[in-house]
Amino acid sequence: MENEVKQIAREAGAALVGISSKERLLDGPPSANPEYLLPSTKSIISLAVALDKKIIRDFMSKKDWLSHCEERKQLAQQLYGIGDLLCTYLRNNGFDAMSVDVNNNYRPEPTAKDVTEMTEFLPEFAHRYGAVASGIGRLGWSGNILTLDYGALVELGTVLTSAKLPPDPVLEVNPCDRCKLCTAVCPVQMINNRKTIKVTVAGIEEEIAAKRPNTCCWIGCTGYQGLASNGKWSNWSPYRLSHPLPEDKGELDALNIRLQKADPQMHLESNSFTDYRAAMFDPDWFTNTVCGNCRLVCWQKRQDREHNKRLIINSGIVTLNPNGEHIVAREEILEIDTPYIVKVAMLREEYQRNLIEKKSVDKKFSLAPIDRAVLSHIFE
Repeated sequence: MENEVKQIAREAGAALVGISSKERLLDGPPSANPEYLLPSTKSIISLAVALDKKIIRDFMSKKDWLSHCEERKQLAQQLYGIGDLLCTYLRNNGFDAMSVDVNNNYRPEPTAKDVTEMTEFLPEFAHRYGAVASGIGRLGWSGNILTLDYGALVELGTVLTSAKLPPDPVLEVNPCDRCKLCTAVCPVQMINNRKTIKVTVAGIEEEIAAKRPNTCCWIGCTGYQGLASNGKWSNWSPYRLSHPLPEDKGELDALNIRLQKADPQMHLESNSFTDYRAAMFDPDWFTNTVCGNCRLVCWQKRQDREHNKRLIINSGIVTLNPNGEHIVAREEILEIDTPYIVKVAMLREEYQRNLIEKKSVDKKFSLAPIDRAVLSHIFE
């Protein structure tokens, strides 16, 4: 049966497939426990699909933003499709099976009414722990999964099942050589360069970087803060907060809650935080990806990683054009207040021209709800 499972997954596009027993995850963090979602779990099937390197380099160098956003959506659809095929096969053979949501699958927090008030973001089941236990990869310095064949350039999925399948061997050698380039490409300085923590998964004790609170990562990867602390480069977000972000966890958590409450996306009836699967299959939903540099920089070869770091830190600063496009600044920048706590970076000349010409937002470019709301506030 394990051979059939792997063949189904590979024929449907999985680059890597691994199997783990439930027992291997008993020593892991709370989000490594598969019984939280499926109490009858006996085996974990871990899946990985690979990102396109050219698309990634065009994203890092700020030649092309939208192709990576679209690829992430397509890969999420692919992972859901593979998961559905495996669940159908396993159920037809008399076993329980469920596919774990690809992303945004967080456990409820006692003090949070909804995702806008969350501060810990503990997954229902963490794909990366399943991937370690299934032999797909190991945890790198950043905490991301590193694989032998693709570095960190993978999207992960998981199927839980009551079928007892033979587990694959864990990966004995960790592909991470601790180059720590992931620390240099995070605009909010989430990853510590020296301090470490220990995480045990499948009998493997990983020593990885200590990190700032999860709300710090949320602020950076969601795009509320796009500018690096040195002011010389940004991720794909044109939005700005004051540097530095609060060091105190309580203050950082409170800031993130305020940002989430103000974000126009969070007031939509449905979005990727309420139903990730539905959003990924909605043809009108835009997968607004502005960062993820800590993963994208991490290729197999060190010289590639060093090249990727240079691409990122020399890529320039992103601004919001009045037509809704995200573009790299080639001239003087203005930072304009918005009702959403963040400031928005715009080119002075384009901003002043649009105040006079009153051109409307181009729907082809203005894809993110916050972009549309900000431009409407400024120009209408």
